[in-house]
Amino acid sequence: MNKRKLVVLAVAGMLAAAPLVAQAIEVYGDVRLSIDMSKNEQDPVTGGRDDSALSVNSNTSKLGFKGSEKLSDNLSVIWQYETEVELDNGDMTVKGRDTYGGLKGSWGLLKAGKLSNPMKSSSSKIDIFVNTRADHNVIVGYVNGVNTFDNRFDNTIWYSTPKFGGVKLDLSYTTDSAGSKEDALPGKLISPQKSVTSFSLNYDKGPFYVAVVTEARNDAKLKDDGQYEDVAATKLVGRWDFGQGTTVGFIYENAENAAGAEVAPMTLASASGQARSAFYLNAAHKVGNTTLKAAYSQADDLDNAAGTGATHYALGAFKSYSKNTELYVLYTATNNDANAKYGLKDMAGVEGNTISAFSFGLNKRFSSK
Repeated sequence: MNKRKLVVLAVAGMLAAAPLVAQAIEVYGDVRLSIDMSKNEQDPVTGGRDDSALSVNSNTSKLGFKGSEKLSDNLSVIWQYETEVELDNGDMTVKGRDTYGGLKGSWGLLKAGKLSNPMKSSSSKIDIFVNTRADHNVIVGYVNGVNTFDNRFDNTIWYSTPKFGGVKLDLSYTTDSAGSKEDALPGKLISPQKSVTSFSLNYDKGPFYVAVVTEARNDAKLKDDGQYEDVAATKLVGRWDFGQGTTVGFIYENAENAAGAEVAPMTLASASGQARSAFYLNAAHKVGNTTLKAAYSQADDLDNAAGTGATHYALGAFKSYSKNTELYVLYTATNNDANAKYGLKDMAGVEGNTISAFSFGLNKRFSSK
């Protein structure tokens, strides 16, 4: 190939890339692979299932694209497309994560699409074991093993105020949590209505972060009559950076049980709306390139449902080899009371039993920026 052709190809390549650069498109993702040895106390003979397993897990690995474009001095358009990637089996089917379009300016941020709501996002930022077997959502957001208040929803509108002295308000409203197939006329049904409202008041400045969060859902369905009933949760979240590599985080949560949680002492008539409280504590300390981590959480019994509580703990060491690459080892376990069935991240619990996992993992972040 002569030099003239090389120059032409080089110029063509630059021209093709120019629109991407102008629109500030970023390609990013996480590789979060682990080898796990997990165990529970279920009897493999009577239960028909094994009581231990060695597995390779993807731990919410993801691939995303995002960008922004300045429309005026006080208005920019932003967008993001993000999907989960199953590294353990090679699947790259669309498994939607936060995906949206929106506008941003000095007046705040407005976006719409498939979004985590403030109840989910407010505490995920302090989870030191995020997207591992020891993820804090073993208990936080879950009521007796059922994911009730740790969700991302279709059809969600989100507004964030600007920060004033570290204080910011986040508000989301999900117009129809049933999904996009039933959210528009003429297909939208008169009944049942499904919507979710969530907001958080956040203070994030210097070493201190604190948030008060609430969420109300009216899509907890009772199995016997097909009616829908409201359930709600409130949460207090905090984190303190003590400096010198030490941080401490906490969460207190009071959440109602959605119908269909299948708690043994409960009847269908009383299944929805019974509350349980829970707390979560964690600490991390960095020594050189290694961060030592520990977490403990506890869920109390549901109202009038004895034996529905559980405890969870985790210990781990994470070693950074660069800004975006780390290896880790951790051990985590959930101990269930007689009528509880909390599990681990991506692992269902066994009623009344302990479930545990030892993980050796790799976290690799990448970005085109």
